[in-house]
Amino acid sequence: MFSDAASVDDTAELNRGIRGGWELNLIALAAEDAPRTVRFLTGAIMACGGDVLSRRFEAGGAAAIEFEFVRAICVEMYSVLIATGLELSVESHLALACLCQCTRETLESTAGDPVRAQLFIQPAPATPKFEGGSAPPRVA
Repeated sequence: MFSDAASVDDTAELNRGIRGGWELNLIALAAEDAPRTVRFLTGAIMACGGDVLSRRFEAGGAAAIEFEFVRAICVEMYSVLIATGLELSVESHLALACLCQCTRETLESTAGDPVRAQLFIQPAPATPKFEGGSAPPRVA
């Protein structure tokens, strides 16, 4: 396993003690190479105003990224995760939707509150291919 956590500045120390922080543990499947997806997400998260705290790449093709952002940009972060082609778990979608809804309702008082997210990405299982141009079997 490889991690670049030691080379990343720990900006989270600045936000410790701020009230109202959220912690999200997200799980997703990546149709493409999970480490490649993490490298793409690194730039996208930073472009939206987030901070990447660490990245991990595992031998089996799995990867993880830990990042932080303020609640005011939660919809943008949710959009970035979807735009990369990740297939988020149901629980991850619900957690992000709840964060976005709560933030919308309380934006004036919570816009600057920190959100720390840890995203675990597994490679998607290979889908079977059908030979000879025949259509897949129909389920009644």
